[in-house]
Amino acid sequence: MLLAGVVAYGVATALILRVVGRLRRRGLTGRNFWLNVVVMMTVTFITAAAHFALIALWALALLLCTSLATFEDAFYLSAENYTALGYGDIILPGRWRLLGPLEAINGLLLFGLSTALMFAVMQHLIMDHLRRDANAQPEP
Repeated sequence: MLLAGVVAYGVATALILRVVGRLRRRGLTGRNFWLNVVVMMTVTFITAAAHFALIALWALALLLCTSLATFEDAFYLSAENYTALGYGDIILPGRWRLLGPLEAINGLLLFGLSTALMFAVMQHLIMDHLRRDANAQPEP
């Protein structure tokens, strides 16, 4: 599951890089504030969708491995573990209890990657904006 999570998140990251790269090549980044907001919203949406997909993947694994009754319970427990929220209102059977911390490790690592990716995209948007402003300034 850890490997599947990293691979799935890698696919989402590649999609984000492709979308942002295409927008940059077309000169749409840095042009104005609202276009940059749209770029960041797109990055956020793809990132959130990837995290929800990974929570669902972990939920499926929990449903198949444990005695959880419904996918809804498995998804809830998965979201709780993935985000390291840890309410503790649903507890895994003893032989499967290490799945919770493993999923938390996976979620925390991928949230860290999401933060780094969003920061990198925002940094490029800021640099593109500053370059456009510098090029638009009349020389003294």
